[in-house]
Amino acid sequence: AMGYRIHLLAGVGFDSNVYLIEDEKITLIDAGTGRLHDALMENMHERGVDPEDIELLINTHCHYDHTGGDHKLSEATGCRVLIHELEQRVLEEGDNVLSCAVLFGERLQPVRVHRALRENDLIELGALALRVLHTPGHTAGSICLHDPDRGVLFTGDTVFTDGVGRTDLPTGSANELVASLKRLNQLKVRELYPGHGPPNDRDPRRSLRSALDFLLTLHTIE
Repeated sequence: AMGYRIHLLAGVGFDSNVYLIEDEKITLIDAGTGRLHDALMENMHERGVDPEDIELLINTHCHYDHTGGDHKLSEATGCRVLIHELEQRVLEEGDNVLSCAVLFGERLQPVRVHRALRENDLIELGALALRVLHTPGHTAGSICLHDPDRGVLFTGDTVFTDGVGRTDLPTGSANELVASLKRLNQLKVRELYPGHGPPNDRDPRRSLRSALDFLLTLHTIE
């Protein structure tokens, strides 16, 4: 397989980061709220990517700031939508509570899920092969996506370059997040691509370690 490229389409305001992966299968990780849809399309064109060529949209979890744009993107590109099986219903029914759309004063437009993901599924993109890690804590169906050969890790809101996902929203759990971070700390990671804020390709291990240390000091009574 040829090489691949990962482009960060940085979130503005509440919007999550959107990652565009140029590989044999052109793929998006997360969709933002949809408010930036036109800018997103423009961004793709500027990078020489025809939106119609986007095959997959992988959601790291069901929150509106990551999935609000799913409907528009799937309409515009014909891409297939993927999310963990525990959160398939949230997208298909447009659940405004579990998606936290209500917190943003918005409504989640329902979208068909083409593939419900589970632990250890492999998503083959070409040069990249992303393994699905079920990492609950921020939400029950949160996932990370890992290519061990390349050391690439997409973390959604499980962990950031500086910080850790919150656990006080529906289906969140501090205990589960601790377990998920212990797991991520075992992985080979060279590049960390979080759901908000800058990626970390300098010292991603530090991000993973400090997030776990922070949680363990908060929850010493495990």
